[in-house]
Amino acid sequence: MSIATPHEQVALPEGRYLTMCNEIATKFGGQTRAMIMRNRLITQHTGIPTTLLTTESKPVYDEVREVLRESGQLIEGMELLNLYEWYRHNTPTDAPDESVAALGGTLADVAGTTTQDVLHPDGTVYYTAHSQSGKDLARDYRRADGSIYLRAPGPGAPAASRVPYILTDAEGRPIRSWETVSGWLWHWLELLAGDAERVFFVTDSRFALRDVMPREDDRFHFLHLMHNNHVVKERRWNSQLSGKYAPLLDNIHEYDGLVNLTHRQSEHIAMRYGPTSHRFVVPNPVELPELPETMPEREPATFVTVARLEPQKRLEHAIKAFAKVVETRPEAKFQIYGDGKLYKPLADLIETLDVGKNVQLMGHDPRAKEALLHATGFIMTSVNEGYPLATLESLSFGCPVISYDINYGPREQISDGVDGFIVEAEDIDAVAERCIQMIDAPGKVAEMSRKALEKASKHDWRAFLDDWRVAFEGAVAQRPGRIEKARARLDVHALGWARPMPEGVATRLPGPASRLGRTQASSAAFRDSRTLRFDATLTVMGEWPKGVMSDRIVTLDAVCNETGEVAALPLEVEPEGRGAFRLASRFDLAQVFEELSEETRNLDLRLRFTVHNWSWQTKLGRPRDVRPNFEVSFGPNDVLHLQRR
Repeated sequence: MSIATPHEQVALPEGRYLTMCNEIATKFGGQTRAMIMRNRLITQHTGIPTTLLTTESKPVYDEVREVLRESGQLIEGMELLNLYEWYRHNTPTDAPDESVAALGGTLADVAGTTTQDVLHPDGTVYYTAHSQSGKDLARDYRRADGSIYLRAPGPGAPAASRVPYILTDAEGRPIRSWETVSGWLWHWLELLAGDAERVFFVTDSRFALRDVMPREDDRFHFLHLMHNNHVVKERRWNSQLSGKYAPLLDNIHEYDGLVNLTHRQSEHIAMRYGPTSHRFVVPNPVELPELPETMPEREPATFVTVARLEPQKRLEHAIKAFAKVVETRPEAKFQIYGDGKLYKPLADLIETLDVGKNVQLMGHDPRAKEALLHATGFIMTSVNEGYPLATLESLSFGCPVISYDINYGPREQISDGVDGFIVEAEDIDAVAERCIQMIDAPGKVAEMSRKALEKASKHDWRAFLDDWRVAFEGAVAQRPGRIEKARARLDVHALGWARPMPEGVATRLPGPASRLGRTQASSAAFRDSRTLRFDATLTVMGEWPKGVMSDRIVTLDAVCNETGEVAALPLEVEPEGRGAFRLASRFDLAQVFEELSEETRNLDLRLRFTVHNWSWQTKLGRPRDVRPNFEVSFGPNDVLHLQRR
């Protein structure tokens, strides 16, 4: 089926294209908007049908489809299917299997519960709840004719006594049973895949990916697109991992592609998890608007932002910055478009700062894009982003952006001083200064506006689909060389100073290397013995395709946990039979510290082995058979420490 006209088409690999998330509402944020846009652009410009899948149980999708069609987001060739809705209207013809043998061909009553029917918007029974003490222990979901198609555990069911997911035929007889939703999802996915030889399955939700792993059908190529920052606090590559992303990233080897919106985030993940071959980068696109041949002059001293009124957007910083602008430029205006739970707190802040005449909360308004055509600039003070659509849209209307330098997106989208400004995160004064600078230099703003249009043009659908082509083709190409299961063992033969110390005595190695001052690094006591020696055997165990190990990447690095700095160390790697490698390294510790900043005081040594989609790493520690038991070291005040291990 071809949707696009031939001159518009670009080539993507043949296959069934599915995207799954939990829900799509009638009002949604940037992540959902980007997900729908991706599918629409694929269908519109390749002719390939795409299908959006949702898994929530709310019967709302007739309304959602209507809203999306009216807004032009759901076009011919795109489907939006819901798991519960699909089975309500499509009766499986499977014969009962062994999973339901113990049920005796019927659905038993749920003991100790009362029942209550919940209606569908069309007036028929949607499900029957089996409740106890006000909690649904089980739900029987019904077709429009009243027959049951699924019994599922209710949201109040205790884990120890949860009923399984039981699928029934047209007469309500059990035909399949699964302990978790994953089994039911795979039943659905295989029905949707039909006889397709290949299925590209993209998730924008880490929860959706969790529910379909591990893979049950080799036709499926799983790709996950990350929309948000995966670390917290300082937001360095080695900062504390967000608990929400740990399950996803700790199992990165299980899927065919991890897609990031920026090269910087992809590199940060590689620094943490290894340079695997199934990482891809696809920045968000922007649909270039139809602009007048002669662009209107920008309204002087008028700034806008378009954002959800939520904590992540940190709009209180933008308001505080603008209060500083108003102190010297009382004519300045700031319009904030968007809805959210922080409307009242932000309104209260505007009142407290006495800037109600200058700062306006505009609410949700489709005319927000028109404001981008006329405003002096766009302000973004978010805590974190992925690759924000709002800033891209601002650039596409020629509106320069003032943004905090946050992970990730603004630095990749904005050239500082050319099509906008990048300021240090949380520097409210700097935001105010850039606003005043733009107010006072309309000629500079006009030039920045032209550059903004040029920048936006580099994010059109052609670049976007070509990036996805690379990702889809890469997911297919790496499949033959994938390592599904492997483990590694490191046997350390030597780890310490290259020159032997007196018998029974060792310096404080192994353990983190420390710099207590530049003079000590070359002190007389250790001047001749500052070269470190590492010898070991690494054994990789498991199954892998022939020839894969020749693509290995083995590295030894010195890593500073406090600053995130990394210094690559020399490492010799010699194969010693299937999966076994002899490792050797000699390096001058003082030279390693000289390569790093003065702030670097402590280093760990990290060994990493990466091949295709699989990576293993460890911090070097004390060899099991290390002798002697005594160590010499110096404390922060140059105090000698003698230690018995």
